[in-house]
Amino acid sequence: MCLKPLGESRFVATLAVFAALHAVLDSIPIYPFREWAVYLEPLEGIILGPKLGIVTAVIGGSISRAVVGANIFSFIYGVTGESIGVATAGFLVKGRWRIVAAIYAFMLAAYFIHPYGIMLPLWAVLDCLLAFALVYPAAVLSKNLFRKEIEIKRFALAVLLISFISTVAHSLTMIFILVPVGMYKVEFGTFEAVYYAFVIGAAGSYIEDTIILVVSIVVYSPLLLFLWRSKIAPFPLS
Repeated sequence: MCLKPLGESRFVATLAVFAALHAVLDSIPIYPFREWAVYLEPLEGIILGPKLGIVTAVIGGSISRAVVGANIFSFIYGVTGESIGVATAGFLVKGRWRIVAAIYAFMLAAYFIHPYGIMLPLWAVLDCLLAFALVYPAAVLSKNLFRKEIEIKRFALAVLLISFISTVAHSLTMIFILVPVGMYKVEFGTFEAVYYAFVIGAAGSYIEDTIILVVSIVVYSPLLLFLWRSKIAPFPLS
């Protein structure tokens, strides 16, 4: 398929649109340390790729938090988690699954090596373990995803897996910062407080996982197919 080259003005405009969308959605909280931008991250990564996706996530996430006067914890958890989530989607759509697998393996190993990784409930990170197991299958399905003849079912499943894995990567990053990095020492005084926050956050993450699967099927797949068939631009852009 011959795609129109993306001129400099359109390139800049595309980045500006995603950064602005990220900033707006990041200003609308769902629950503590989680905003609606989480539902933009997979699309952001698939279209922009890992490098440019991180740029728009950092710009949009930083602007939104600066405008609303968010605390330093929101910057640490939010901007970092969003950047990893977007980059994960970008890497997977480019078939660079080893990077994603390495990120998952490192953060999960660090979590389970930590004493709290044994003390905190296993059910709270089951989606992280499932996403880790799906990294390679997602990469296989995503290989040459945007080609001349797109298989609709394969395309939809690949986008669904990428969306799920990248969204969970955001959650895992926040867990990594909280436990192995040791941010809990600054935020919480007791293990009981950590446990309560962890369980509440995990419950929210599972709801989030469910929503992203629906959004992937209803919004992402049709939109990406439209953009590809309309020959608007080649993507991922980086």
